[in-house]
Amino acid sequence: MFVSEVLKNKGAGTVVSGENVDVATAVKIMCDNRVGAILITDAKGKVSGVLTERDILRRFAEFGAALGTLPVSKIMSRNVRTTEPDATVQQVLETMTRQRFRHMPVLDNGKLVGVVSMGDMVKSLLEEKTQEAESLKQYITS
Repeated sequence: MFVSEVLKNKGAGTVVSGENVDVATAVKIMCDNRVGAILITDAKGKVSGVLTERDILRRFAEFGAALGTLPVSKIMSRNVRTTEPDATVQQVLETMTRQRFRHMPVLDNGKLVGVVSMGDMVKSLLEEKTQEAESLKQYITS
């Protein structure tokens, strides 16, 4: 299965915010959209970072209540790994596992087309394996 299929089945849009948005606003965006991470873009619309619940929690210990007033660019994760729609779910899952992150933007010819999570990858892999098992079961019993 390919990332493009996961995005097609997922259906939800990508939640994005700019670098100058404060953390409190970003948290509200995350809560309103019921997501655990948002992509952060620069002035040209290129992905410059990812802000996750984990980033916020870890930085709260450092900044306390003042965290909400900081720009997301101060606490977001940089060096964002991306993938393309024609990557396989297995490839993306291996990268996420090996490099220990849970959200990956999907770029098609440099244009942001979505974001996939570790949960999305595991769900699609499980569905694929379940279908394979059903097909084999039907083949054996027929």
